[in-house]
Amino acid sequence: MIRQTILSGILLLALPLAAQQGMHVEELFDGRFKKDHRAVEVLIKGKELKKYHLTLFRSLTISNAPEVFEKMEALVRKDAVHAVDKEVGTISNRLYYGFYCFPAQNDTFRYLFYRNTAAKPGSEKQPEATLVYMEGKVTLEELKQMFQ
Repeated sequence: MIRQTILSGILLLALPLAAQQGMHVEELFDGRFKKDHRAVEVLIKGKELKKYHLTLFRSLTISNAPEVFEKMEALVRKDAVHAVDKEVGTISNRLYYGFYCFPAQNDTFRYLFYRNTAAKPGSEKQPEATLVYMEGKVTLEELKQMFQ
């Protein structure tokens, strides 16, 4: 009984550490946008991604939601601090686009792409922000080759 209590306590202490290893943008994929008419959320796993050497593809596109755009940008900027490679474009201190590569975990690479058309004044009638998260065995060079 004492051993079980101690083990439970250790596991509870370890939970926040595990959560800190995740991405900040993960909270945007918690299902809150499933019934939001301004949003399109995509989740692909399994054999459909095998030919791309990916194990997970998630995307979220939101239209006409400036408050959500700000939240998305803030979360992307927090994650960007941990990127080992990045390509970023800003307009008036707003993040217009960002492509980030994160350190591999267990030989799995992680990538984040963000684009916010609302950062470009007058460019579109309907501003939208898109967030894409990918992970798998694919290297950055292979990924760039696929999207050329």
